[in-house]
Amino acid sequence: MLLFLLLGLGAGGVYALLALGLVLQFRSSGVINFAHGAVAMFVAYVFVRLRQYGELQMPWPLLPHQVQLSDTGLDTGLAFVLALLVAAVIGSLLFLLVFRPLREQPALARVAASVGVLLYLQATAVLNFGTDTATAPPVLPADTITVGDLNVPVDRFWLAGVSLIAACVLGVVFRFTRFGLATRAAAGNSRGAALIGLSADRIALVNWVAASLLAGLAGILILPISSLDPQSYSLFVIPALGVALLARFKFFTVAVAAGIALGVAQSMLIKVQIEWTWVPQNGLRDGLPFLVIVIAMTVLASGLPSRGDMTERHPGVGRPRRPIVTGAVWLVVGAVAMVVFTGSNRSSLITSLITTCICLSLVVLTGYVGQVSLLQMALVGIGGFSVAHAVGDWGLAFPLPLLAGAAASTAVGLVIAVPALRTRGVNLAVITLAAAAALYTLVFNSSWFGGGFGGLTIPNPTVAGYDLSPSGEGGAQIAFGIVVLLIVVLVGVFVGRLRSAPLGLVFLAVRGNERAAASIGIDVASVKFVAFGTSAFIAGLAGGLMAYQQQSLTPAGFAAFASVSVLAIAYVGGIGRISGAVLAGLLLAPAGLFSNLVNQQIELGKYQPLIAGLGLIIMAVDNPEGLAGLKPPGFVTAVKRLRARSLVTAPEQRMREVTR
Repeated sequence: MLLFLLLGLGAGGVYALLALGLVLQFRSSGVINFAHGAVAMFVAYVFVRLRQYGELQMPWPLLPHQVQLSDTGLDTGLAFVLALLVAAVIGSLLFLLVFRPLREQPALARVAASVGVLLYLQATAVLNFGTDTATAPPVLPADTITVGDLNVPVDRFWLAGVSLIAACVLGVVFRFTRFGLATRAAAGNSRGAALIGLSADRIALVNWVAASLLAGLAGILILPISSLDPQSYSLFVIPALGVALLARFKFFTVAVAAGIALGVAQSMLIKVQIEWTWVPQNGLRDGLPFLVIVIAMTVLASGLPSRGDMTERHPGVGRPRRPIVTGAVWLVVGAVAMVVFTGSNRSSLITSLITTCICLSLVVLTGYVGQVSLLQMALVGIGGFSVAHAVGDWGLAFPLPLLAGAAASTAVGLVIAVPALRTRGVNLAVITLAAAAALYTLVFNSSWFGGGFGGLTIPNPTVAGYDLSPSGEGGAQIAFGIVVLLIVVLVGVFVGRLRSAPLGLVFLAVRGNERAAASIGIDVASVKFVAFGTSAFIAGLAGGLMAYQQQSLTPAGFAAFASVSVLAIAYVGGIGRISGAVLAGLLLAPAGLFSNLVNQQIELGKYQPLIAGLGLIIMAVDNPEGLAGLKPPGFVTAVKRLRARSLVTAPEQRMREVTR
């Protein structure tokens, strides 16, 4: 047990360093940065390239981004310094170009921007470095030290010591120096700080650079004990977020203690799994940060950041006037397109429809109720794998497996809603991202539910003996596509009617101000439960359709960052509007209709994640309403105003005059 305890000091030190950076960023600018792990990942890649090939890689693709400094690899010290300089550049660019313009924007815009940065850095790493795992010679000493009868790598002690020294330095700076006092003052009241000559932007910039340096340091130092790839390194942000939550995004020493404790606990779980074979072997260590985050949310909710902000602005919400008529029109148009399209175009249209259904689940939860969820693809996976079991194990006939999958997703969504009742905004995004990671490692990767590495297969659905073949040609695929179209249109009509129904108005009241809603008798907890359940049901329905379309599901399609990508396209489309979900499905789905049509002319496959990340950043900074909220040209606006005036009755006009 002592050996595993000491081995856990390394991972714990890395969690602590990342958490210190998260605390710095929040204390200086109020941002919880989901891309912090991706920064560590990119800087680690820069170090590896410098060390092995003498190449200096900058954080942008396509444009000139590579500088050949040597024909052979640089020495460790020089590569280390240059990589940290790149980390400082990344921190500066992130603050100046992305997060400074979002200082006064809603929390959802800041979450979306950090998600966009995450996708951008991952896509850039894939384009610049590839997807193969990378290694490099260690920076820290690689010797072992004897503790009793044990030989322990000395770098574990170095990692814990570096994090402890960093926390002490930050604690002294923030408590006893003018800069620390200025940071606290500027974060509390930027206008008041400006009146006494303090620049909140300059102070925040210094803190962002320091946070990125800590992320880069963590990414480089953990190279000897962790394989480097764009996905796994970015996931380090999840345990770091749990540690930062325990520190309430405020206390540096608590962050270090919690980080080291989490790393030690994960390491000791390995010993427990060896000794007790009945303990689950798959994903238990990766699920531990989720437990930490749940405890932090439940016990410390009243002291967590942003809890008191109940009146923040949200993206606009559309108000469908005739959803049934609109749905009927879309049903006819979609059916014609399903018949006219052939081959890959028809398949991509079906994919776009399923993506639209997933985005509609976010319209209900995030658009109508303001709950920022990074869990939707996990709920889609629950629905999809449940359909596979309903067909293969229980022998249910279509469409009963769809309902079974939707019911399973609803149950999971309601369970996740329990710890979410005491939080909202970015804190809810943290807990749902951790839940998505836990479901992926504990449930989807298990053989009993996800079928293991090979996944599960789903036979073609049949209706009254007629085979609906999603992958076939001709009438069978058309029939399946029309079934999908009908289900998605019905979901869209339901979401449209919900917007104007009494329950929809209650949703909007809770989104606008929870305390005000409670003061007029609205049960906020029950409303959140209903919203989570409704959203999960729609996501599970989409998962069942996806299972039937793909006919084979593997766990890889439902990793934690898949939910991040879904939030990205839903936000870019317009997360508060049904039209935004439709635009997201048609234009932004990775294998959707627009993507397929463009790929037939221009090969964009490997650039799609990069475009999605950039689009999300631009929308978050410049147009939080999304594509569906873009203002129409002047002539169209004038026509709409004239029409609106002509529809105003005399009593309404008099009431407007009195109000004015």
